[in-house]
Amino acid sequence: MTPTDTKVPPLLASALAATPAPIVWRALALMLDSILAGTIVAIILTTVVFPQSYPDAGTIIQQQMHNFMMAFNQARTTGHSPEVVVSQEYLDLGVPMANTAFLVLVIYFTGSELLTGGSTLGKRVFSLRAARCWTAEPPTWTESFVRNLFKAASLMWMGLLLVNIFAILFRPTRRAVHDYLARTLVTGDPAPPRAPEENYES
Repeated sequence: MTPTDTKVPPLLASALAATPAPIVWRALALMLDSILAGTIVAIILTTVVFPQSYPDAGTIIQQQMHNFMMAFNQARTTGHSPEVVVSQEYLDLGVPMANTAFLVLVIYFTGSELLTGGSTLGKRVFSLRAARCWTAEPPTWTESFVRNLFKAASLMWMGLLLVNIFAILFRPTRRAVHDYLARTLVTGDPAPPRAPEENYES
């Protein structure tokens, strides 16, 4: 099974209720969703978190960016590797930034899937959706929460992200770890029609 192969072995395909989506479309959808979620994080940090708890955050960030630029300019002049001094104040900002980003990612992905039947803004652009493996129905709220809790964690920590990438590239169903945990997959197939409700007349 090569990373670019989109075919699923026949025996495995017969057990799935939907066809796994191409890797390229999934990557592009995730890129769009990450840009949107990142924008939301930036707005919350600059309008709520930093003004209330870290009023000097803007000055600290600007000073650290200045340190980065000075270090790289010096490295370019001398030919040596850059020596960047990172202030403790800047490191302290990492905690609220990481917490805010993680919370926004979980809420954004979970809420989007619940409101759109397994999709997000990025997935809708490429006609993709998350679905339950064996029925092709949209994930339940529990499945969606579990799925996106781990998905958010993988976007925050490189080690988990690499595990997810490896799983998608080299597993025939193209399912990430969070898909295995929630028993879902990403597909471009349309959702199955709902069963008609029965009318009981007295």
